[in-house]
Amino acid sequence: MKKKLLIAVIGHRNSGKSETWKKLFDDLNIRTAQKSLRSLQVGPNGEYTDVFLINGSPQERGKTVEEIIQVDCEPEIVLCSIQFKRDALSTLKYFQKNNYFIYLHWLNPGFNDSYEYPDSEDIIPEILKMDCIIGKRNGKVNADERVLEIQNFIYDWANRNGLLKKGIVKSK
Repeated sequence: MKKKLLIAVIGHRNSGKSETWKKLFDDLNIRTAQKSLRSLQVGPNGEYTDVFLINGSPQERGKTVEEIIQVDCEPEIVLCSIQFKRDALSTLKYFQKNNYFIYLHWLNPGFNDSYEYPDSEDIIPEILKMDCIIGKRNGKVNADERVLEIQNFIYDWANRNGLLKKGIVKSK
């Protein structure tokens, strides 16, 4: 069975999660569209792929991923903000159970954090038991570098899995 992809950014409130998506989508409207995919340009020659964005973590919304994603079929690529709390694991376990590979950036320190904080909830060791790549990134610095990293990862994934499209990005 072919794996799907979760791109997750995890951090405290106001750590830079939404800023990441805002820059990835070139400052376009980055609200979650529960019933539709959106096109994301990822390639150097205008290639794009369809993604589902969860901007505003399930933890902050008080909703499960199932309640948020209401498209007809499971999206191949999901971008998701996740609050750095113990219950973040339930969000990640949903994706693991549904055959997603997890590519995660931990914003530590986050934009509004006073200092780099320890993983006092032991969340990271639990995530490392999943099929994933985790990188810690500084949310206090300009997001351009981490956004380019994410964009390149999505491009490579979409290219390997036949998900790239060519042409003008369609607004959805």
